[in-house]
Order: sequence, then structure tokens, then C-alpha cells
Amino acid sequence: MDNRIIILVVFCLAGMCRASEFASTVVSAGGTFGPYPYNDPYAVLGEPAAWIYDDDPYFDNFACSLVYGAWSTGYNSTDTPPDPNDPNDPANPRKQLVVTLGPGGAIIVGFDHKVLDEPDNPYGIDLIVFGNAAFVTQGTVGPNSDMGVLRVSSAGSMIAEKVKVQVAAYLNPGNPNDPNFWFGFSRGPWGDNLFPTNRFAWDGVNKKWGQPLNPLKPVNPFLKASDFANLTVSQAIALYDGSAGGTGFDLEWLRPEDYQELPIDPQTGRRWIQYVRLSYDGTTAGEVDAVADTAPVDVPRFPDGDINYDYRVDLQDLKILAENWLVCKWNCEQ
Repeated sequence: MDNRIIILVVFCLAGMCRASEFASTVVSAGGTFGPYPYNDPYAVLGEPAAWIYDDDPYFDNFACSLVYGAWSTGYNSTDTPPDPNDPNDPANPRKQLVVTLGPGGAIIVGFDHKVLDEPDNPYGIDLIVFGNAAFVTQGTVGPNSDMGVLRVSSAGSMIAEKVKVQVAAYLNPGNPNDPNFWFGFSRGPWGDNLFPTNRFAWDGVNKKWGQPLNPLKPVNPFLKASDFANLTVSQAIALYDGSAGGTGFDLEWLRPEDYQELPIDPQTGRRWIQYVRLSYDGTTAGEVDAVADTAPVDVPRFPDGDINYDYRVDLQDLKILAENWLVCKWNCEQ
């Protein structure tokens, strides 16, 4: 037997195998999907799109960015994409990148592990849903656009839809869509909205796409579309702070009574889910690309000086400090 296989078996028996960070199973899919190439529910599995093959009108590869959302076919890998004009390129063939959820459309995906309500996750976000939203730009996006020059629209406008997101720890074996097992978010965002996927940093020196960004790190959920208004794309990417984008969800955003229904993991003491239901919101068809379990980090959740816990250090914090100088009037029990 191959020694690598023996080592892998030993690690797995010891509970040290690393689970997939992305949804790995389609449990159920039904309803209306889009036409090809937007009709494959399995497009939701694995990493979000990295490279998009634009066959109209460029016949070229585009990086999936916050101004050029996933569509058509392409590649999940952040490696250099294969040459679409080279028939001898051994790289994997292109795949469908997103699925469109039309009326009645719903997909249930599962993780191969428990997705924990983890306070050490950045901003407390536990789950990231990737769609194909994009910011509107003040110029045309081409395969060789300089993202240090191209700007987001002056209003921070977006091309986006809404996808309903629900979570569950267990499923009804006879009916995975049984509403008694699913919990929705009482506040918080929709899928296929803020924040558009952006898989690479921008190399301003060489004017090309640079290092891959982290699809397991959420964007600051307190940012708004207007915060990106009139920025260069490079400046907008900087606001992602190393994240590859996607819409973040914190399990604590469930209704309190639903959150209390989630089971508690005996090893960590955290509540958890393992399944995500993505469905048509009843008004507009939306797209889904991937679903990720956020990776925890060993850094403070709030920056120093962030008195009101909005993940920003700004004049609001100074105002609270000034009003409570010597005599506390705010959050005095802390």
C-alpha cells in the first residue's frame, strides 16, 4: 500500500483529517433553474469562480472580480487559466460556474462537517454565500482593464438579485424541504448581493491580477454599497481586507427562538448547522456560485478603539468617549 494512503488513514482515524471548507454535497434540487449554462445545481459545490471565459465578445479569460461577476463557464482554480485557443492545453475543461434559481427553484447543500457558531470567526460570520453580483463601473470592463484607474459608479450601484438563505442541522429523511427543520434569518443580507466575489488582489505595479484572496474570510458586514462609490476598483478591493467577497451570515442572526433550537456540539459547546437551503426569494431570479464555512482567526474581533463595536474606529467612537469622559452614560456595565 502507498505510504501516503497509510498516513492519511492514520490521520483520519485520529480525527485529524481536514474537512472541505465548501459545501460538498447536493442533497436536493428542484423547481425552475435557468437555461444552459445556468441549470446545473452542482455548480454550487466547491470554491467560487476564479476565472470566467467570456465568449461574447472577447473570447478571453476574465478574473472574477467585484466588477465582473461569474457567468457562462470558467474555472474555480486560482491558477493561471488555460489558454482557450490552445487545443493542446492539458488543463481541466471549463465548467458551469453558477446556477440560476427561478420560480420555485431550491437547492439544499450539505457540508461534510458541522458549521459552528464560532465567535472567533472574523466579525462573528459563520457562513459565506457567493453569487454573481457586481458593482457598476464608470467605464467598460475588459480583459486588460487597469483596475487602478477604472472606478465604481459614483453611487456605488450594483447589479444584484436576492437569494433566500436558510440553515438546518438535521433534515427530514423523507422530505429534505420540510419547513419544520429549516431556520431563516430575521435580519441580515440576502445571497447574491453584497459583497461581489473578488478572487484576486490587484497588482498596481504590473497592472495585472495578483495574489489570490481568501474565500473563507468575510468582508466587514458593516460596509455598505455607498462605501464603494467612486472608488477605483483597486481601492474597492482594499476594503475587502484580504477577503474574496461573498455575503456573510452569522448564525446568531437567526430569530432567538430558532437559534435556541440549534443543537450544541459537545466538544466545543457551540451551536451548529450542516445544511444550507438556497431558494428563489419570490420576486427575482438569483444566482449561487458557492457556499463556504468561515475560517476562524486568532485576532481580536474588534479593532482597538472600536467603542461601539461596529468594526470601525471613527468619529462615532470619539463622540461616545467624549460624552462618557469621567461620567459613564453608555454601556456602563462593561
